[in-house]
Amino acid sequence: MCGRFVLAAGIDRYAEWFGVDEINTEPLPPSWNVAPTDQVYGVVDVEGKRLLGSFRWGLLPHWVGRADAGHINARAETLLQKPAFRKAALTRRTLIPADGFYEWRRRDGSRTAHHITFHDGAPMAFAGIWSRWRAPDGGRLVTCAIVTGDPNPVVRPFHDRMPLALDPGVWDEWLDPMQRDPIAILDQLRPLPAENWVTWQVSDRVNSVRNNDPDLVAPV
Repeated sequence: MCGRFVLAAGIDRYAEWFGVDEINTEPLPPSWNVAPTDQVYGVVDVEGKRLLGSFRWGLLPHWVGRADAGHINARAETLLQKPAFRKAALTRRTLIPADGFYEWRRRDGSRTAHHITFHDGAPMAFAGIWSRWRAPDGGRLVTCAIVTGDPNPVVRPFHDRMPLALDPGVWDEWLDPMQRDPIAILDQLRPLPAENWVTWQVSDRVNSVRNNDPDLVAPV
């Protein structure tokens, strides 16, 4: 599962890394403690152009009546089966940039927080889906969820799920809205090799969303 992550490198860094053709959002403030319902970046393909926009984290299917927290994660195994995710998975896929994420290790009745990231500091590209939602009063939200799958050996000690960070070699096909073959879509959802990942323990200050500063990712 992914419930907190880091999005702090800056909009220009993500635009360059993901090779976007156009930035379609105002810059978001850097965050070392992104939480559900926060705004996050997302890369999408619109008529052959790669755009960088922003979404509220917590997918709301169009039929829900109120703006609750939504679905922050979507399981890869049921992505094309559950009504809440199926349409978005077929036609509205995105890459969600991240600089790392947090997980907690339970041991002897206590929990310790850990930061998980790429060993070279490169941005992660979480597989995501997105949706448009309209409130009864006419208000609108564009929302997203992160796709999760089985953990690799680095994440397995912490959780039985992990956000699926996609290899650059599959970005084009994942983003292509004309790719609607369920088998081909699911084939992109393969975790990167464990040697790409590194983790270390961080301060329990990350447990509170009120704390949001670079020290949250410092090793302890």
